[in-house]
Amino acid sequence: MPVYPLNHEVLASLTATRDPSKPVFMLNLWKFREHALYAPEHASLAGAPCSGREAATERYVDAIRPVMPQQSDRYFMASVAGFVAGPIGEKGEEEKWDLVTIVRYETLQGFVDMVSSRKYIEEVEPHRLAGLEDFRLVAMDMIDL
Repeated sequence: MPVYPLNHEVLASLTATRDPSKPVFMLNLWKFREHALYAPEHASLAGAPCSGREAATERYVDAIRPVMPQQSDRYFMASVAGFVAGPIGEKGEEEKWDLVTIVRYETLQGFVDMVSSRKYIEEVEPHRLAGLEDFRLVAMDMIDL
């Protein structure tokens, strides 16, 4: 399964249609590679060989902290214990995720500015791409019931 790039058109549409004063919660679903796979153009970031888990949870997380907007924080993080319901693929396989994280950003624009920055693109994102076999990123608004 390819690791898809962030869809900046969707981010622009969301930015144009949501209340800019509301925080946004980003749901991350991560499936780790067995071994990190850095693109040739990011070889200088690779360092010693490591697992996908290490590239995503240590190298990526360490690299993203300095570029995260103020008042952003990990809201929730958990390993996946098992699937109780969900689709079964063509080969009889269910979706498998290793880690679920929700990160709260004070504004969607702050998130967009971060992921559009040269530092994020050149020094942070390569660790996520190297470490993940598959992932999903869902922008969410909190609602009160």
